Amino acid sequence: MFIVKLKLIDIGCHIGSVFVGCIMYADDIILLCASLHGLQQMINTCCYVACQLSLEFNVNISHCIVLGNFYKKNIPPLLIGGNSILSCSTVRYLGVHLFSSRGVKFDLMPVKRAFYSSCNSIFMHTVNLNELAVLSLQKSYSLSVLMYSIPAMSLSAKQIHELGICWYSVIRKSFNYNNWESAWTWSLDYFTFDYAAKG
Repeated sequence: MFIVKLKLIDIGCHIGSVFVGCIMYADDIILLCASLHGLQQMINTCCYVACQLSLEFNVNISHCIVLGNFYKKNIPPLLIGGNSILSCSTVRYLGVHLFSSRGVKFDLMPVKRAFYSSCNSIFMHTVNLNELAVLSLQKSYSLSVLMYSIPAMSLSAKQIHELGICWYSVIRKSFNYNNWESAWTWSLDYFTFDYAAKG
């Protein structure tokens, strides 16, 4: 219903003739528009549809982020039902963190924090467990945290290297490698990892 109404007013971003101004998953929605005026019209349309469906948008968890040449400029506040939407430099959507810049860029710090938190929890509860078993648990649980949504992101070589370092540190800790010992090989193309038991 939201997307249908937004397509009818024909405001928002398009790729060729395809409307991409609204991205929805369950109760999460992203509106994309090249102008503030157009974006406000899209928000108003969504509020109208929500009212028809006896729904209501929560302004406290709604955010506005600017991507493109004007990302450093202060923008007038957008409104939901008379309440201002918070303008911010980073947003989280479906577990993916984007930050305001000239293009679409991803913030990996929250992902890395969640990864290390998961790793430390496993290490804490597997003190006397076999090294390969510990690494298997890390691959099953922690690595999935690190790799979440990676195929959908356009990461720089530096960011890919940062993710590799995260996993490298887990292998070193699992097998008690010293800094000068080689512990891993990995593929930048597929971000797959191999490991060898210390021997």
